Amino acid sequence: MKATTKGDGGRSRLWQAACLGLLLILLVAPPALAQEPGPTPTEDRLAAPEMPAEPGQADLGAMVYYLVCMSCHGDRGQGLTDEWRSAWAEGDQNCWQPKCHGANHPQHGFELVRYVPPVVGESVMARYETAASLHAYISERMPWQDPGAQTEEEYWQVTAHILRANGIETGVEELGPENAAQVPVAAAARGEAPALPQPTALDLPPPHPTTTNWPVIAAALVALLALILAWAMWRRRQAR
Repeated sequence: MKATTKGDGGRSRLWQAACLGLLLILLVAPPALAQEPGPTPTEDRLAAPEMPAEPGQADLGAMVYYLVCMSCHGDRGQGLTDEWRSAWAEGDQNCWQPKCHGANHPQHGFELVRYVPPVVGESVMARYETAASLHAYISERMPWQDPGAQTEEEYWQVTAHILRANGIETGVEELGPENAAQVPVAAAARGEAPALPQPTALDLPPPHPTTTNWPVIAAALVALLALILAWAMWRRRQAR
């Protein structure tokens, strides 16, 4: 009968610990795996946009769009489509019903056109060469029922929001009359990359010649050899 060595005892205890750990995992894992995912939350398309802690110009423009523009131009900039109107309360889905926005609207109301165009899409942005021309159209013609009613700051904010919604980078921290004419819109909507300034070559110092640090390498090899010898001696003692 073969005697059990000290090394065999250590390995046996290691296997016992591993088996115990595996058993604990198997006991805990099934309840976690059996949990069913909860229902997917329904999107509230009429909810106000969430503002970051430090909103930028386009973020503030998203709120202006929500308050002034979204009811007609859509939550995704798609325009006044049947699909968008179906997201409203049932009694509000017909904008042109009597005494709402039809021809016989209330005294302080207004008649709404039947077609409200989208504000997101390549064909939409292709009509505006720069951010300045887009801003000019919005500030002069919108909102439909009261053109020019918003502040100048709000018009710049909603311009920045619409550009972002179309995936157009302005390249400036904040749009304004001093830089909007330099922000291309139509070209960006067509996917044409604007001409960027070429980087200036830097006068870098010549690279230092690489040298091999042989003393350090030799010391590392000696240390590695010493570790190998120590491990071999330990294995021999364990085998006795």
